[in-house]
Amino acid sequence: MLKFIKSAAVAALLSATAVAPGYSQAVDPSVVMTACAAADSTEAGCLASVDAFVGGLAGLSADQADATLGELASALANAGLAGGANISVIVAALEAIAAAISDPAQAEQIRSVAAALAAGTDIPVFAVGGDNGDGDDDGGILASPN
Repeated sequence: MLKFIKSAAVAALLSATAVAPGYSQAVDPSVVMTACAAADSTEAGCLASVDAFVGGLAGLSADQADATLGELASALANAGLAGGANISVIVAALEAIAAAISDPAQAEQIRSVAAALAAGTDIPVFAVGGDNGDGDDDGGILASPN
């Protein structure tokens, strides 16, 4: 149940834009998942697949591309949370995706998730909203990767 809640929270965070993806047939997120989420994935192979995926989004509006990239980031973050993946490869992929996103707030959220995965700390889930109760109005509720 806890893993489901974490997955749902990460999905809400990273695909916050409410635009349905309209990417071309040539863009297949499963290729990126295969290249990035396996235990034996390499950073070079993963980043090449992310670059190809981003290139396949050409012609979409910025909102559509960001939504599609948010969905991919969510899937990769969930793979990192599930275990069995090479976290450093997942983090590199998330950072590359964040660099390709046009919305600075969404890109920063993805970078926050990447940093939390890298450090093995709680993931700030900003899309859930509100202060987490610690008084510093950080805009999110924490989801633990544990």
